[in-house]
Amino acid sequence: MTAVLGAPAAPVTAAATAAAPAAATDGRPAPERAPRPVLALTFPHAGGHPAGPGLRALWADRLAAGAAPPPRGCDGPGRSFAAMAAALLDRLPGATGAELVVLAHVTPDLDPRDSVAGALAAPGRLVFAVSDQGRLAPFTALRIAAAFPDRRPAVVIALDQARVPYADPDLSALDDRSDHAVALRPDLGFGPVRQWAGVSGDRLGDVLAGALATERPDLVVLGPALPPAAGWSWRRAPGDRLGTAVFDALAADHDRPDPARRTTVVEYEPATATLALVTWGRPTPVPAPDLRPDPPHDR
Repeated sequence: MTAVLGAPAAPVTAAATAAAPAAATDGRPAPERAPRPVLALTFPHAGGHPAGPGLRALWADRLAAGAAPPPRGCDGPGRSFAAMAAALLDRLPGATGAELVVLAHVTPDLDPRDSVAGALAAPGRLVFAVSDQGRLAPFTALRIAAAFPDRRPAVVIALDQARVPYADPDLSALDDRSDHAVALRPDLGFGPVRQWAGVSGDRLGDVLAGALATERPDLVVLGPALPPAAGWSWRRAPGDRLGTAVFDALAADHDRPDPARRTTVVEYEPATATLALVTWGRPTPVPAPDLRPDPPHDR
């Protein structure tokens, strides 16, 4: 599911309200919809909130040690990671009781004055974050969530802010109008994460082909730097975001009337020459057992 928050014409699209139970015809609230494995939200900058005083000074102090140029882009409207993550949990059916929330981000939080753990705090809930993994941060977060089988339900949240407070030519192609966030439910059809290190660019095609032969998906979602998935139905993730790119594309496929039954999401981080993938498979309904009493046996 993909939704847009804060658009000038409509604050929340109809898709974003899917988490809110509708009223039943007899006046009672309808039951909450079944949990979805993936939810994507877009936050246009025009609908955000001013950063407020002090943010530019904070970043100037943090960047001074690295002899970086003066910070920029801190004063306009936007949203912190805490606000984005809280919005996702509010709109994700079944997530209110999440016992584990793992955040994943590539760039630093533009407004680090908000405590993410404080914003998402709840009794019995563990909240922490993964970074310094490049585009593969959400894959690492999924692996961490899988390591806590006693904390269910769990939610992994990938966060992308296009604006950063320093000059970085590698980020020049990012969407400069919106921030993006995607929530994943590891226990709703996601398989184990598979990862390959030391994969140079000339080997990507071969490693990818072997990996897909094992996964045998109906659809492949490829990161922007990956070669085409020859022999498979595939789609390219948007190139204007980082950690959310491939999972945003997965959410878009779930919005289709007939989403793929088995989708493999693949991403590559050039800085570490690492390839990672995870496969989502539509859970197979288990037929209810026949509990009718045995027919009488006449002698």
